Amino acid sequence: MNKFLLILKLYFLAGCVNLAGLNEYRGGWDQKEFHQNFIKFEIKSYKDRKNYEPHRNIYKVNKYYFVIKWLDPDVHFPYSKGDKIPRSINPSEDYYINKKDLLTRSKINQFLHGDRRDYFAYDCEYWMPLPPGKNEYDLLISDPTDGRIDGAWPEFDLPEGHSVRLKVTPAMRTKGSDPINRKTGWYSTDPELTRKGFIIEFTIERNRPGEQEPVCDLGIES
Repeated sequence: MNKFLLILKLYFLAGCVNLAGLNEYRGGWDQKEFHQNFIKFEIKSYKDRKNYEPHRNIYKVNKYYFVIKWLDPDVHFPYSKGDKIPRSINPSEDYYINKKDLLTRSKINQFLHGDRRDYFAYDCEYWMPLPPGKNEYDLLISDPTDGRIDGAWPEFDLPEGHSVRLKVTPAMRTKGSDPINRKTGWYSTDPELTRKGFIIEFTIERNRPGEQEPVCDLGIES
């Protein structure tokens, strides 16, 4: 019986490690050479400002989820020729340790849910390193508390010292404006509102000399 319980515990632990996203972290993109390329983004909060009041101990910071994956063309088994391996760009929690956005998770939480930061505060500008050159990406933005979600599949060609500026605004998607429908080749001008989403726009800009990623200022103690 004791041996059976030991095997059961090891099986459970292996499952927890897998769920913790450690495999995803190893399969993600890790910056080796850096050419000052970033994706820079800030989403302005459209929600009730009372969520920022200091006396609120739960959900006092309005947040959303943002995940971007680089589609790596250098494939290997079990991928086949023509496939692209999605590798997470999102950096580790420690990358934002001095951000002061009040969202840093404990080490235990990071172990259970993965080390890559995938949630961010509204009204706070963030930078993420990007690989240089011409690359394709898969991007997802979600706000579960508002039932709002959207994605994009951009391609950037970034010279050294250039970054992508991301502009995101909330929107109501119609069948005619929904990029999910456009991607599948289906298009309609039906004005019926189908879901809540975001308008996602990109611009390429040259980095300003000496500019650093700003620290958050949410108007509450940080």
